[in-house]
Amino acid sequence: MAPVAIFGARAVLPMGVLFLEDHARLLLVLHTVLAVAAVATSTHLVVWLARVRRGAHGRLRAVRRFAVILAVLHGAAFAAGNLMYPTYKIQVKVGYLQNPDAVVADGAARVRDAAQVRRRFADRDAAPPSDGEVARATAGLPAAADRTARWFDAKEHWVAMGLPLSLALAFVLAAWRPEPGRGGEVGGVIMTLAIGASASLWFAAVIGVLTASARAIG
Repeated sequence: MAPVAIFGARAVLPMGVLFLEDHARLLLVLHTVLAVAAVATSTHLVVWLARVRRGAHGRLRAVRRFAVILAVLHGAAFAAGNLMYPTYKIQVKVGYLQNPDAVVADGAARVRDAAQVRRRFADRDAAPPSDGEVARATAGLPAAADRTARWFDAKEHWVAMGLPLSLALAFVLAAWRPEPGRGGEVGGVIMTLAIGASASLWFAAVIGVLTASARAIG
């Protein structure tokens, strides 16, 4: 069981209580794979769509295929992330990122561990860090952790807004004709949809990596 701070109190939640908690690591790996694939697909789609708009109409079929794949990957990554979210919210967001005591304790342990490693391999006579040195080293960690939590929430909103763009793109491209007089004039709107979907995925990927580097599930 792991202690978790909820509304300022300490609670103990047995493993397996949260929805799909036992499968959270697998969902995290699946979510990451799907997200990386979605980012790559959206980037390819933007590049190839730009070529179609410049006259390479032979690539239209591939662009349509990329759009369908993107919609599926974007939706699947979003679903996997939401299935994992209850575990993330308790274990990472509430239990660590928004729990100053846990952040400071973890930071202090890292400072002392780093000093111990230096004494072992570099300077055996070095004094261990004082309480004041540890306090100074960990002073800004709670605020940084809280910012990470807020950035993660922003990421979730951007992904949710980007998903309709991916779905709309797949439907619009299925009927789009880039030739002048047959729909080519809406190419700018389609490109905006593609860039918006890709930007939301890139933003989510970067914030997701930063969050995982601060504290991952488990």
